[in-house]
Amino acid sequence: MDVTFSRLQIIFLLLLSLGISNHVLVIPHLLRAAERDAWFSVLLAYPALIGWSVILYLIIKSMRSLSFHQWLKGRLGSVGLWIISGCIALYLVAAGIMIVFDTTQNISIFFLPSTPEIVVILSFIFLSYSAARSGLKTIVYMSTMLLPVVWMLGIGVSIMTRGSKDYGMLHPFLKEGLGSELFGGVVVFGGSMDLLVLLLIQHKVSKPLNYGSIIILLTLLVGLIMGPTVGSLTAFGPYQAENMRFPAFEQWRLVMIGRQISHVDFLAAFQLMAGSVVRTALMTHLMTELIGGKSPKVRQTVLLSSAVIFALPSLLKVSDISMQQVIHRYFYTFSLCFGVALTAVLLTASYIPRRRRGSNESVT
Repeated sequence: MDVTFSRLQIIFLLLLSLGISNHVLVIPHLLRAAERDAWFSVLLAYPALIGWSVILYLIIKSMRSLSFHQWLKGRLGSVGLWIISGCIALYLVAAGIMIVFDTTQNISIFFLPSTPEIVVILSFIFLSYSAARSGLKTIVYMSTMLLPVVWMLGIGVSIMTRGSKDYGMLHPFLKEGLGSELFGGVVVFGGSMDLLVLLLIQHKVSKPLNYGSIIILLTLLVGLIMGPTVGSLTAFGPYQAENMRFPAFEQWRLVMIGRQISHVDFLAAFQLMAGSVVRTALMTHLMTELIGGKSPKVRQTVLLSSAVIFALPSLLKVSDISMQQVIHRYFYTFSLCFGVALTAVLLTASYIPRRRRGSNESVT
């Protein structure tokens, strides 16, 4: 019998694995796109995401606890299944490469500058691979234990840096023009397409997901963009925050505990590693679900190959500047288009009758 999880456990998993993307990956590009009005771009994207989430819920409701593989094959056949699975796998590869690259860059720059990068990269990918190899149960339980600590640390840094923030930095409003705010909204919307992984794990939930759960999850994920964005703007100003590589984690350098204790930014390393390991492990696990089939040997091959591919740009020492330029110019726009197109295709597929095996009959 397959292991199932509660709605709360799945929400914890997605908040930690997708939320770290909002902290590490999205915010620098959002600040670069919209500068002072980055917080307004989040508000622009949120209603659009609410509308998109309705379509996502209708697709999940149509699945009726079937796995993504079973549901899609029953409606579009093997060819449709492999085309769509291949497209999602490419998206997961891009997401996996980005989180491994940014995490190892962060650790190398801030915490282990004298350690050879290959040691950092191989250590990180080994931890993520080991978690993925242990299965979804391990990844979910890791998230359940780690998220409360990560969340409390996030609230703590927000409270402890209040004296360093000037909320007047959020004004004047719309100084950069509406175009930059719209592009910022594209970054937020594109970065939120990670929520599509719900389609791949919804059959693991003990009770079917309702729309309220999806709205709560989406709102919390958007909040994980809004909070650090406002914090970075008010702590450093729009232009300095825009030029920071990891603005959310820079806020830890402002923290003082009493008069004697500072340099507690090692806690940011805990937050980063907790989210990044879970995210990388989840992406690796989902690759085996999409293209690994049922053979244990094939699944292990896909698992190991995915981990290697995720780490490859980091191991090849691809320029960080070049990587960030590609992500800023292309990834979030592509992600938005991909997510909208995929949900449109899957919504259409949900209205196609599902054929029963061994008969010409069909059911809706």
